[in-house]
Amino acid sequence: MVVAMLICERGELRARLREFERAFRGIHRNYWYALRTAVLIVVSFFRCERCGACCRYSPPVFREEEAVRIARYLGRRVEDLPLEPFISLSRRYFRAGSPCPFLGEDNKCTVYEVRGAQCRSFPHEWLMYSMVPAYCPALPKAIAAATKYIVENAEKVSRAATLMEYELSRLARDSGYKERMRYLEYRPLVNKLLRILEES
Repeated sequence: MVVAMLICERGELRARLREFERAFRGIHRNYWYALRTAVLIVVSFFRCERCGACCRYSPPVFREEEAVRIARYLGRRVEDLPLEPFISLSRRYFRAGSPCPFLGEDNKCTVYEVRGAQCRSFPHEWLMYSMVPAYCPALPKAIAAATKYIVENAEKVSRAATLMEYELSRLARDSGYKERMRYLEYRPLVNKLLRILEES
């Protein structure tokens, strides 16, 4: 029964995603800009339900400076954290296990104030790369609301996508800018898009 419900929910999510893609495809001639604009609209509707599923199923990777910040916050050394260090492209990172060791028994993050960019950008970062974490209960609701908004405001959203081209292109070519947006949960971009939509 649980498996059948899960399959049904995933089927519903797939159908919702097809509707979402149909809605946003026409808002810009460039699929990448159309997708990113639509994702920013999803982000504006996203309301975390504090279920802890992301922390259980998507254990984060922290940059070294993020791990140091967490260690300081906890009054410990980085080496004493339950994280596995690794090197990628000459940079040191730390991988958490599953579930994330910083998830408390109350489903709340014990290092929330100093959580890393990957945590802050969930699920926004996933969506920016056309990935949808099916275990997040808040995401289908946000996608449905965004789809409805895009359909009802297609012309305004299309104009906004054109006006957002510069910022959206920076996400692809400027790694520092992208990292800053991830850490800020894409809020500056969402706020700019919402301002443009309100003024249209």
